[in-house]
Amino acid sequence: MATPLSANALRLKYLTFASYKNALDSNRTAVVVGATSGIGQACAYRLAEQGYKVIAVGRDRPGRADSIIQTLNSKSTNGIKHEGDIEIPVHEFYPCDAFSLNNVSLTAKQILEQHKKIDVVVLTQGMATTQGFTPTKEGNDEKLTLHYYSRIAMANALLPALRESDMKNGPVVVSVLSGGVHSPYKEYSNDPDLKKNYSVKNAADSAGFYNDLTLDHMALDNKNEGINFVHASPGFVNTNWGTEFNFVLRCMVRMLQPLGRKASDCAEYMIGSSVLASDVGDSLPARLNGENKGIYVIGENGQSKGLTNMHSQDAKEFIWNHTVKVFEKAGIEL
Repeated sequence: MATPLSANALRLKYLTFASYKNALDSNRTAVVVGATSGIGQACAYRLAEQGYKVIAVGRDRPGRADSIIQTLNSKSTNGIKHEGDIEIPVHEFYPCDAFSLNNVSLTAKQILEQHKKIDVVVLTQGMATTQGFTPTKEGNDEKLTLHYYSRIAMANALLPALRESDMKNGPVVVSVLSGGVHSPYKEYSNDPDLKKNYSVKNAADSAGFYNDLTLDHMALDNKNEGINFVHASPGFVNTNWGTEFNFVLRCMVRMLQPLGRKASDCAEYMIGSSVLASDVGDSLPARLNGENKGIYVIGENGQSKGLTNMHSQDAKEFIWNHTVKVFEKAGIEL
């Protein structure tokens, strides 16, 4: 297996004037959820540098929309050297409370009203807590909602626009969470919503396991042929991750953070090995399960990773049907 390129080598490979101009001419459009901080923000910046129109989605704050769009404009202007006047993309910001599946659905509909073609969806929304089962207004656990339900709700809603993409190797949906790192959640068929078996580990494993199962289910749907569904793990990244921890844990995380990878380097691996590779016609990292269809799983260096030993057709169907029921209660149709 080939040694993964460094973050800088990936950047040099894909950030060229030709690729930048192609993105502008093709009106490449990326939706980035969680674009207001951390890995999501770094991915949004990287795509703007590449010439993509970025539709940033995140929690609203006073002045946040203007600040994000201003920075994205700067990235689009300064990412690549060019001569003469080039009309950069018009970036956008959509406020969204990802704890609410209904709000996620409404935000996706607003995006679709303005954009008939979308090439990329990057899903990074999340939280780090040691809290127990904490229900949203819709009755689902907060952590599982951010890490799984809201991601699938957004990706599913944007499928009509993704099907209109003309990227060389197909549009890309990337869920940045724990691909190839998490364990299977063994109680998925008895307690899929974690109301009886909640723990920090089960919350993490279930979200990762469910991302694998459902993204694979979506990838194998004939209506989604040509769309690349990717579950990625970012590794340890120096971001503001852990702001929801208690004071002691938060201090411990902050002490370790300088040891983490820069968010910008993380974005090179998460975006370069999937989105930018597809855009120029390169292959995505090989699937380790021997299949030529289905989900891609990539690690922190953009390398191929595997699925869990409980990844099965039965598990995919069970979690898909469970997700359908959860979404129906929120007024969403899968």
